[in-house]
Amino acid sequence: MLRRSGASEIRIVRAEDAAAARARLAAAGLDPVSIEPIGPSLFDMLGERIARGGWRFPRLRPAWPARLARPSGAVLTGAALLLATVPFTTAIGAWGLVGLDRWQAARIAKRQAPAIAASVRVAAVERARDDVEAVMAVPSMSGLAGRLRALLPEEAGLVAMALAENGALTVEVETPDPDRLRTALAADPLFGALREIGQTRTEGATIDVILTGRVR
Repeated sequence: MLRRSGASEIRIVRAEDAAAARARLAAAGLDPVSIEPIGPSLFDMLGERIARGGWRFPRLRPAWPARLARPSGAVLTGAALLLATVPFTTAIGAWGLVGLDRWQAARIAKRQAPAIAASVRVAAVERARDDVEAVMAVPSMSGLAGRLRALLPEEAGLVAMALAENGALTVEVETPDPDRLRTALAADPLFGALREIGQTRTEGATIDVILTGRVR
Protein backbone atom coordinates (compact mmCIF):
# COMPACT_ATOMS: atom_id res chain seq x y z
CA MET A 1 0.00 0.00 0.00
CA LEU A 2 1.34 3.53 -0.84
CA ARG A 3 0.36 6.75 0.88
CA ARG A 4 0.90 10.36 -0.21
CA SER A 5 1.74 12.72 2.64
CA GLY A 6 2.52 16.42 3.15
CA ALA A 7 -0.55 17.60 1.20
CA SER A 8 -4.14 18.36 1.92
CA GLU A 9 -5.28 15.11 0.29
CA ILE A 10 -4.25 11.57 0.98
CA ARG A 11 -4.90 8.73 -1.46
CA ILE A 12 -4.33 5.08 -0.81
CA VAL A 13 -3.62 2.84 -3.78
CA ARG A 14 -2.64 -0.78 -4.14
CA ALA A 15 0.56 -1.29 -6.13
CA GLU A 16 3.64 -3.45 -6.21
CA ASP A 17 6.05 -0.53 -5.58
CA ALA A 18 6.30 3.29 -5.50
CA ALA A 19 6.82 3.64 -9.29
CA ALA A 20 3.71 1.56 -10.02
CA ALA A 21 1.74 3.62 -7.50
CA ARG A 22 2.90 6.94 -9.09
CA ALA A 23 1.96 5.64 -12.55
CA ARG A 24 -1.55 4.73 -11.36
CA LEU A 25 -2.03 8.15 -9.76
CA ALA A 26 -0.70 9.94 -12.89
CA ALA A 27 -3.12 7.92 -15.04
CA ALA A 28 -5.90 9.22 -12.81
CA GLY A 29 -4.74 12.84 -13.45
CA LEU A 30 -3.04 13.27 -10.09
CA ASP A 31 0.46 14.58 -9.37
CA PRO A 32 1.51 13.18 -5.99
CA VAL A 33 4.08 15.11 -3.94
CA SER A 34 5.39 12.01 -2.26
CA ILE A 35 4.60 8.32 -2.18
CA GLU A 36 5.24 6.30 0.94
CA PRO A 37 4.62 2.60 1.52
CA ILE A 38 2.31 1.82 4.42
CA GLY A 39 2.66 -1.94 4.33
CA PRO A 40 0.06 -4.68 3.95
CA SER A 41 -3.42 -4.17 5.48
CA LEU A 42 -4.88 -6.24 8.29
CA PHE A 43 -7.07 -8.12 5.82
CA ASP A 44 -4.05 -8.86 3.61
CA MET A 45 -2.13 -10.28 6.57
CA LEU A 46 -5.13 -12.30 7.67
CA GLY A 47 -5.60 -13.68 4.15
CA GLU A 48 -1.95 -14.65 3.88
CA ARG A 49 -2.05 -16.37 7.25
CA ILE A 50 -5.13 -18.34 6.32
CA ALA A 51 -3.54 -19.29 3.00
CA ARG A 52 -0.45 -20.60 4.83
CA GLY A 53 -2.65 -22.59 7.23
CA GLY A 54 -1.31 -20.80 10.25
CA TRP A 55 -4.68 -19.66 11.55
CA ARG A 56 -8.01 -21.38 12.31
CA PHE A 57 -11.13 -20.60 14.25
CA PRO A 58 -10.66 -21.32 17.95
CA ARG A 59 -12.38 -24.45 19.27
CA LEU A 60 -14.79 -23.91 22.11
CA ARG A 61 -14.35 -26.44 24.88
CA PRO A 62 -17.05 -26.03 27.49
CA ALA A 63 -15.67 -26.55 30.93
CA TRP A 64 -17.54 -27.81 33.97
CA PRO A 65 -18.50 -24.95 36.28
CA ALA A 66 -16.33 -24.64 39.35
CA ARG A 67 -19.27 -25.38 41.68
CA LEU A 68 -20.51 -28.36 39.67
CA ALA A 69 -17.93 -31.09 39.94
CA ARG A 70 -18.10 -34.00 37.53
CA PRO A 71 -20.08 -36.84 39.18
CA SER A 72 -18.01 -39.76 40.25
CA GLY A 73 -18.70 -43.43 39.56
CA ALA A 74 -20.03 -44.02 43.07
CA VAL A 75 -22.56 -41.23 42.69
CA LEU A 76 -23.74 -42.60 39.35
CA THR A 77 -24.06 -46.11 40.82
CA GLY A 78 -26.09 -44.78 43.75
CA ALA A 79 -28.41 -42.91 41.41
CA ALA A 80 -28.95 -46.06 39.31
CA LEU A 81 -29.78 -48.11 42.43
CA LEU A 82 -32.19 -45.42 43.59
CA LEU A 83 -34.01 -45.47 40.25
CA ALA A 84 -34.18 -49.28 40.37
CA THR A 85 -35.97 -49.18 43.74
CA VAL A 86 -38.69 -46.80 42.54
CA PRO A 87 -41.16 -49.59 41.45
CA PHE A 88 -40.75 -51.38 44.79
CA THR A 89 -41.27 -48.26 46.87
CA THR A 90 -44.30 -47.33 44.76
CA ALA A 91 -45.84 -50.79 45.25
CA ILE A 92 -45.19 -50.68 49.01
CA GLY A 93 -46.83 -47.25 49.20
CA ALA A 94 -49.88 -48.46 47.25
CA TRP A 95 -50.26 -51.51 49.52
CA GLY A 96 -50.03 -49.26 52.54
CA LEU A 97 -52.78 -46.98 51.21
CA VAL A 98 -55.04 -49.97 50.46
CA GLY A 99 -54.49 -51.34 53.95
CA LEU A 100 -55.27 -47.95 55.47
CA ASP A 101 -58.50 -47.68 53.46
CA ARG A 102 -59.62 -51.14 54.56
CA TRP A 103 -58.86 -50.35 58.19
CA GLN A 104 -60.85 -47.13 58.01
CA ALA A 105 -63.75 -48.93 56.27
CA ALA A 106 -63.79 -51.57 59.02
CA ARG A 107 -63.85 -48.87 61.70
CA ILE A 108 -66.71 -47.05 60.00
CA ALA A 109 -68.68 -50.28 59.54
CA LYS A 110 -68.22 -51.19 63.21
CA ARG A 111 -69.20 -47.72 64.38
CA GLN A 112 -72.21 -47.50 62.09
CA ALA A 113 -73.35 -51.12 62.54
CA PRO A 114 -76.38 -50.25 64.79
CA ALA A 115 -77.58 -47.56 62.37
CA ILE A 116 -77.12 -49.89 59.38
CA ALA A 117 -79.06 -52.68 61.13
CA ALA A 118 -81.88 -50.27 61.99
CA SER A 119 -82.00 -49.07 58.39
CA VAL A 120 -82.22 -52.66 57.14
CA ARG A 121 -85.10 -53.37 59.53
CA VAL A 122 -86.96 -50.27 58.40
CA ALA A 123 -86.52 -51.25 54.75
CA ALA A 124 -87.79 -54.77 55.46
CA VAL A 125 -90.86 -53.40 57.25
CA GLU A 126 -91.58 -51.04 54.37
CA ARG A 127 -91.36 -53.89 51.84
CA ALA A 128 -93.66 -56.05 53.95
CA ARG A 129 -96.10 -53.17 54.28
CA ASP A 130 -96.16 -52.71 50.53
CA ASP A 131 -96.82 -56.43 50.02
CA VAL A 132 -99.64 -56.41 52.56
CA GLU A 133 -101.20 -53.32 51.00
CA ALA A 134 -101.02 -54.95 47.57
CA VAL A 135 -102.74 -58.06 48.87
CA MET A 136 -105.37 -56.07 50.73
CA ALA A 137 -106.06 -53.97 47.64
CA VAL A 138 -107.17 -57.06 45.68
CA PRO A 139 -110.83 -57.87 46.31
CA SER A 140 -111.83 -61.36 47.34
CA MET A 141 -113.17 -63.82 44.79
CA SER A 142 -116.71 -63.40 46.12
CA GLY A 143 -116.36 -59.63 45.96
CA LEU A 144 -115.06 -59.81 42.39
CA ALA A 145 -117.88 -62.12 41.36
CA GLY A 146 -120.55 -59.86 42.86
CA ARG A 147 -118.98 -56.82 41.27
CA LEU A 148 -118.90 -58.51 37.86
CA ARG A 149 -122.53 -59.75 38.08
CA ALA A 150 -123.64 -56.19 38.79
CA LEU A 151 -122.04 -55.09 35.51
CA LEU A 152 -123.27 -57.90 33.25
CA PRO A 153 -126.30 -57.33 31.01
CA GLU A 154 -129.45 -59.28 31.90
CA GLU A 155 -128.97 -61.81 29.11
CA ALA A 156 -125.31 -62.51 30.07
CA GLY A 157 -124.13 -64.90 32.77
CA LEU A 158 -120.89 -65.62 34.61
CA VAL A 159 -119.57 -69.07 33.69
CA ALA A 160 -116.17 -69.16 35.49
CA MET A 161 -113.64 -66.95 37.26
CA ALA A 162 -110.06 -67.68 38.37
CA LEU A 163 -107.46 -65.57 40.17
CA ALA A 164 -103.81 -66.68 39.95
CA GLU A 165 -101.15 -66.02 42.59
CA ASN A 166 -99.47 -63.43 40.38
CA GLY A 167 -102.72 -61.41 40.28
CA ALA A 168 -103.90 -62.53 36.84
CA LEU A 169 -107.70 -62.68 36.69
CA THR A 170 -109.45 -64.86 34.08
CA VAL A 171 -113.18 -64.49 33.48
CA GLU A 172 -115.52 -66.52 31.25
CA VAL A 173 -118.88 -64.96 30.44
CA GLU A 174 -121.76 -66.38 28.32
CA THR A 175 -123.55 -63.74 26.29
CA PRO A 176 -125.54 -63.51 23.05
CA ASP A 177 -123.96 -60.13 22.25
CA PRO A 178 -120.18 -59.71 22.91
CA ASP A 179 -120.26 -56.04 21.88
CA ARG A 180 -122.85 -55.23 24.52
CA LEU A 181 -120.72 -57.13 27.07
CA ARG A 182 -117.69 -55.03 26.25
CA THR A 183 -119.68 -51.82 26.66
CA ALA A 184 -120.93 -52.93 30.07
CA LEU A 185 -117.45 -53.92 31.32
CA ALA A 186 -115.92 -50.63 30.13
CA ALA A 187 -117.86 -48.79 32.83
CA ASP A 188 -115.65 -50.42 35.55
CA PRO A 189 -111.91 -49.53 35.80
CA LEU A 190 -110.96 -53.06 36.85
CA PHE A 191 -113.01 -55.15 34.43
CA GLY A 192 -112.71 -52.58 31.67
CA ALA A 193 -108.94 -53.21 31.62
CA LEU A 194 -109.42 -56.92 30.87
CA ARG A 195 -108.58 -58.02 27.34
CA GLU A 196 -110.46 -60.60 25.35
CA ILE A 197 -108.42 -63.71 24.50
CA GLY A 198 -111.05 -66.00 22.97
CA GLN A 199 -114.64 -66.74 21.97
CA THR A 200 -116.47 -70.06 21.75
CA ARG A 201 -119.97 -70.57 20.32
CA THR A 202 -122.27 -72.70 22.50
CA GLU A 203 -125.12 -75.05 21.56
CA GLY A 204 -127.62 -72.51 22.84
CA ALA A 205 -126.66 -69.95 20.17
CA THR A 206 -124.68 -67.90 22.68
CA ILE A 207 -120.96 -67.10 22.86
CA ASP A 208 -118.54 -67.82 25.69
CA VAL A 209 -116.19 -64.84 25.93
CA ILE A 210 -112.89 -65.29 27.84
CA LEU A 211 -111.16 -62.21 29.26
CA THR A 212 -107.99 -61.89 31.29
CA GLY A 213 -105.88 -59.21 32.96
CA ARG A 214 -103.95 -58.34 36.11
CA VAL A 215 -105.79 -56.94 39.08
CA ARG A 216 -102.61 -56.12 41.08
